[in-house]
Amino acid sequence: MIRYGLLTTWMVGCSWLEPAQPDVILITIDTLRADHVQALNPDAPVQTPNISSIAKDGVVFTQAFSPISVTAPAFASVMTGLEPGRHGLLMNLFRGGDPLASNIDTLAEQFSSAGYKTGAFISGYTLRADVGLRQGFDVYNALPTQNRQGLKTAQVLNSWLSVQQKPTFTWFHSYDPHGPVHRWIRAADSEVDWKRDPEKLSHFPQYQKIDDITDVRLYQELYGRGVEYADRGVGSILDMLKSIERYENALVIVLSDHGETFAERELWFDHGYSTHSEQLHVPMIIKYPGNRGAGSRDDRLVSLLDVAPTVLEVAGLPTLKGIDGKSLLGSETVHEWLAGESSHCKRVEVLPCSPHGGKGKELVIRSSTVAMVDKARDGGPSIEYYDRLKDPKELVPGSVTPSAAILTAMDDLRTARRSRDYVPLPALVPQQKEDIETKRLRELGYLE
Repeated sequence: MIRYGLLTTWMVGCSWLEPAQPDVILITIDTLRADHVQALNPDAPVQTPNISSIAKDGVVFTQAFSPISVTAPAFASVMTGLEPGRHGLLMNLFRGGDPLASNIDTLAEQFSSAGYKTGAFISGYTLRADVGLRQGFDVYNALPTQNRQGLKTAQVLNSWLSVQQKPTFTWFHSYDPHGPVHRWIRAADSEVDWKRDPEKLSHFPQYQKIDDITDVRLYQELYGRGVEYADRGVGSILDMLKSIERYENALVIVLSDHGETFAERELWFDHGYSTHSEQLHVPMIIKYPGNRGAGSRDDRLVSLLDVAPTVLEVAGLPTLKGIDGKSLLGSETVHEWLAGESSHCKRVEVLPCSPHGGKGKELVIRSSTVAMVDKARDGGPSIEYYDRLKDPKELVPGSVTPSAAILTAMDDLRTARRSRDYVPLPALVPQQKEDIETKRLRELGYLE
C-alpha cells in the first residue's frame, strides 16, 4: 500500500523547497541488488546499517527500476532524465558505445549554472572521464586505468567536501559489489568444501570464476561482503556531512544503476544481458531537506529517469528541458508502465539470444502488475509474460493478459531498438595478444 498521507502534507505547495540552497549528495552503489538492502528487504542476507539510517530519515521507493542493465547508460539516464535511446548511450564505451554528447544537458551543468560547487568521485573504471558524464563538474575524480575501493573514494570526497563554502552537488560512486567477487575472499574460505560441478561451470562468466568452484553460496557470500563494504563508504560520507553540520538540510539520494543476476537465469553472477527484476529493480531512497517524510515508503512505479526532475524541483531550480523523467513530489501516479532494456546479446555459450550485439538486446515493458519481456532469438522474438503480483522475481512466465497500452509500448520499443544501427562488438582478441587495457577490461567482465 502506498503511504501518501504524510508525504502529501509536505509535498503539496512545497514552500519548504526554498531554504538556503541545500547540498545535494548523490550516493550510487554499482551493481546493488534491491533485495540486498535492508531498508527494502528486512530479510536481506547482509547488513546495510548506514543505508538504513538514510532510509529512517527519508523515503524508500519500493518499486524503482533502471531503464537499462548496464552502468554508463544507466547513469547517463540519472544525470539527464532521458531514456537511453534519447541520450544515446546504449552500451558501455568499450563495447562500441558512444560517449554522452556535449549538447545534452546534465544535472551537474544545471547545478553549476546555479552557483553550486560540483564534484564527482568515481570508483569504477567504466565511468572514466571520456564516457562524457564529467559535463558540468568542477572536479571529476576518477582513475583513468583502474577501479578504486569505495572507502578510498569516500576519503577523497570528504576532503573536498570539508572545505566547500558554497552548496554542493556531489556524486559518489561505489564499485564494491561489482565483480570479480574474488576480491572479497578470506583465508577461512579455503577451509570450506565448496561444490565443484563441471557441468555448471559454463554458467559463470570467465571473470567471476574462482578455480572450478561452482557453489552458488560462495559467490553470493562474496557479493554480500562487497555490499557491506560499500555501506561502510556510505557511512563515511554521512559522518562527514554530520560533522560539518550539513546533513540535516541536505538532499541525499541513494540508488544503484542496476542489479546482478545470481543463478536465476542462464548466465550467473553477471548483468547487462537481461531485463528481469534482479537486474532492473534497484534500490532508491531519498532523504529530503529537514528529513521531511522520514520513514515513509512509496510503492509507486518509478524510474532512475525521475531523479533529475525531482532533485531540481527540491532545489528550486528549473528542470531539464524535454526530459522523460517526472518529479516524484506529490502523490499522483508517476508512470503507468516503464520500458527497460539490456545492453546487448553477449557472446557467451549459455545465452540463447541472437544476434550478438545491440540488435540482440532483451526488452521489457513493466507495469505494477505485469512484465512483458521480448527476448531476441533466431527466427524472431520470444515473448514472455509475468504476473508481478504473484511472481515479483519474474521466474515463471504465465498466461497474463497485458493491456493495449503495454502492447503498443512494446511495439514502439521493439521498432526503435531492433531497427537501430549498432557499432559491431569489438573483435575477440587472443589473450596472448591483448594489450594492457583489453586485459584489464576482460578481468573486470567487460569483454567476453
